[in-house]
Amino acid sequence: MILLDLNMPRIDRIEFLEAVRADEELRSAVVFMITTSKADEDRMRAYGHNVASYIVKRDPANTFMEAVALLEHYWKVVEFPA
Repeated sequence: MILLDLNMPRIDRIEFLEAVRADEELRSAVVFMITTSKADEDRMRAYGHNVASYIVKRDPANTFMEAVALLEHYWKVVEFPA
């Protein structure tokens, strides 16, 4: 499981997703994106690379903690392959 912030230094967010999806070992990783971007283009490109969720930080401090709680719940209820 990867929690990815769209605003990363040194590498474009979509380049990172492309690298993950091109890597044999990481290709099937579940990726959650958390960002301040509400741009349709960002959302469409992210889902085009099979992200599990696109979470917009409306209130950065609280949204991050809410996202962590969501991921914790997700981890407990979703069945992953062996």
